[in-house]
Amino acid sequence: MKRLLLSITLGTILAGCSDSSADLPAPPVTHTSVALEKADVYVPNPQLPDDRMLTKRNQTVRDDKGELTLQQIQSVKQTHSIGPIDMTIEEVKVIQTRPSYAMIDFFHGFTHEEAFDMVKIRVTVTNTSKQPVTFNPVAHVKINQSTEKTIDDDLYLEALAGTYEPSEQRSGNLGFITERPVEKLEFLTSDVLDAQQQVIKKGQPFTVTLHD
Repeated sequence: MKRLLLSITLGTILAGCSDSSADLPAPPVTHTSVALEKADVYVPNPQLPDDRMLTKRNQTVRDDKGELTLQQIQSVKQTHSIGPIDMTIEEVKVIQTRPSYAMIDFFHGFTHEEAFDMVKIRVTVTNTSKQPVTFNPVAHVKINQSTEKTIDDDLYLEALAGTYEPSEQRSGNLGFITERPVEKLEFLTSDVLDAQQQVIKKGQPFTVTLHD
């Protein structure tokens, strides 16, 4: 009988402990967001050297990815609104590019030349809305009214096309093989799509003219 009472008492105590733990609040869940590139942080490109020091014609930089020589440069600072997207074209450079031997396989997907000219466009894209949207800053570009490129021809591959979360901002580069001199760039952005892939705003054209 004593053993039976002890068992009942112990079971009651354990049940009480179990109920109390179930009432405790769950530990807080934290979410960390990581920016692709902040204004004050440089993210190295895996295919091409850092060209930030190229500010004057005929300047050259070299590293283990290759050699870049600046041919043309223009600060643009044009901002275009495409529905909830604000896109700023920061700068355009035309660069003679000579990839290193280690990078030849990557560039053979675009050209078999050992050296080539590239037009490089630096942009900042911001989703100003409170909903995620899908956007591609350059769906199509015409260079000098003759050479036509799409996002599939981009050398930088910096994930500027895709889904932007509310208030998300990305800065990065787009690069296309061309011939110099570059006098005019005619861009067409993609449409801006909502989470259901419905068009919020049709793609917009805009033009950048380069000066000697």
